[in-house]
Amino acid sequence: MANKTKTLLSKTNAQFLICTAVAFVFTTPLFYIITKQFYAEDMIDIIESVENGNGIPTLDLERDIMIGLMIQFVLIFLTLTISIFVTMHFITKRLWQPFDDTLKKTEHFDIAQDQIPHFADTDIREFNTLNQSLTKLMEKSQKTFIIQKEFSENASHELQTPIAVMRSKLDLLMQEDLNEQQLKIVDELYQITMRLSHLNRNLLLLAKIDNAQYSQQENIDIAAFINETMPLYQIVQNGSNIVVDDRRNNKQKKLLANSVLLDCMLKNLIVNAIRHSPKDNAHIHIVLYDNRLIVSNLSSNNKPLDASTLFLRFQHANQHKDGNGLGLSIVKAICNFHGWNIEYSFTDLSHRFTVCFDSQGYA
Repeated sequence: MANKTKTLLSKTNAQFLICTAVAFVFTTPLFYIITKQFYAEDMIDIIESVENGNGIPTLDLERDIMIGLMIQFVLIFLTLTISIFVTMHFITKRLWQPFDDTLKKTEHFDIAQDQIPHFADTDIREFNTLNQSLTKLMEKSQKTFIIQKEFSENASHELQTPIAVMRSKLDLLMQEDLNEQQLKIVDELYQITMRLSHLNRNLLLLAKIDNAQYSQQENIDIAAFINETMPLYQIVQNGSNIVVDDRRNNKQKKLLANSVLLDCMLKNLIVNAIRHSPKDNAHIHIVLYDNRLIVSNLSSNNKPLDASTLFLRFQHANQHKDGNGLGLSIVKAICNFHGWNIEYSFTDLSHRFTVCFDSQGYA
């Protein structure tokens, strides 16, 4: 294939020349008719008159030549125009089909789930080079992704055992007869271990989401799902005021989602809202529409969050250190997994997170 490839420019020129030659072949009868009617006819009349001894007849030869030239010029112009149009509209479109195939397969390529696509064979040198470069890049990216994914999963699994052992030892140590300072140190170590355990679970969750391990989905009545889980959230969050407002027009619609991930998304949105609410007035407002879910809360410092880093991993919004910087990145990963979109806005001194559901995800 490499020896038979041609550049796009040379192949386009060749196709244009072939198209032009074919067009002129088909217009040859027209040139013949023009020549006969405007040139040859007058010349024949002159020759026949001279041969018969009648002299040169009166002819408007100049007029016929001018008309013939103009008609030939128009005919040549139309022939070239048609050739260019056919070349650009049909032939060029066919020449660029391999590029369109490459572009389509590249756009739909999912590094986490798909095999490396096989691009269409082509004898155009530039497209071959592009396909080879893209294949190498995809293979390298996918290998790197698999290595990072396996490392995250293995590291999270391996950390579970020592973390559990540390917590167990700290539990035993807290039962000993310790003084106040020692108890304080042990308690701090215990809290750090709890945060480390929570961080490890979040990293493992992100790895599973990236690996598409939550493939099982079901049709969920999201309003009933939220109402069933809200009491638990209110207890965990020390009785925070959480209000659910169902404003759906069609209350029979159900959301196609993974229930575990949906619960995790709601929990992280609510926890984030409580962390950025005034401590004495943690009022969380959840509004449910037909195609979106809004979680809003009054800001604790009357300042918006940094939207540019809000959903990045290990980014603490407004330097808030209570979490591990993974809550909103988990929410973003869950939304991406389901094909949803999440947006942040700051309106009327309130933080607002809007999850826009895909219309095709409803049943």
